[in-house]
Amino acid sequence: MRDSQRPPTISSGSKGNRSRYGLGSPPPAAHISFKPEMVGRQYGWVTVISPEKRWSRKWNHCYVLTRCEGCGAAQWQDLNSLTSGRSRGCQVCSHPKQIPKWLERRLTAARQRCENQADPEYRNYGGRGIQFRFPSILEAGLYLMNEFGLPDRSMELDRIDTNGHYEPGNIRFATRAQNQANRRNTILSEFDQQYWPYARSVVVRKLSGGLTRDQIITDAERAVAEKRKRWRLISARLDFMTYEMPDRITVLPYRTASSTTAATAALSER
Repeated sequence: MRDSQRPPTISSGSKGNRSRYGLGSPPPAAHISFKPEMVGRQYGWVTVISPEKRWSRKWNHCYVLTRCEGCGAAQWQDLNSLTSGRSRGCQVCSHPKQIPKWLERRLTAARQRCENQADPEYRNYGGRGIQFRFPSILEAGLYLMNEFGLPDRSMELDRIDTNGHYEPGNIRFATRAQNQANRRNTILSEFDQQYWPYARSVVVRKLSGGLTRDQIITDAERAVAEKRKRWRLISARLDFMTYEMPDRITVLPYRTASSTTAATAALSER
């Protein structure tokens, strides 16, 4: 076919430089033929988008124009490599994405804590029923990077619900302080007097005994009614107290509801 009969050349795109031969730089050809029936055929990640076949001088290589179904990059590919399966087309999409080694090590350690009974921390994770619910370390790392970006390596892995699993929606990056405040044995991550009717030491003692915040407030109201020790100070704190506490503050009673009644009586100030 003469040059004047050829279909118009496809213009270069923004992603055409992802391979050796992009849209704007087709491979040199000793012969060009056109096969409209090729258009739409898919090989691996790529689909043929032009009927043009460009043959090399030795006639043992034929290039076709393709577009990647993953990233959208348009590239000239060796047709023999595509049809034989030696190439899946787009190197960017056909090769697994990698995660930093430090993140891979931390995720591996997390899975070991959940699955390896010989791990020193297994009793606090797998022994409590905590599971690593990602199909692989790679997919866990890609999830974190897609959701939160790649942070500084000083950030740590943290389960939002400390009784929940390592799974999408319950894992994040956190600072050391955030991680420490979100442990199972964290009674009170942050103390501010405006949210409590008692001093910090009394609040921590009552929380450790199994009382919830609402029960502590109820106990303080009863202390005022019964005129217990320092009841006037407790009354003033109740009057000026902010009852709605921010979600960032972790309050964790230790004991179950069955022991709360006994703890209430034992810890009430008299």
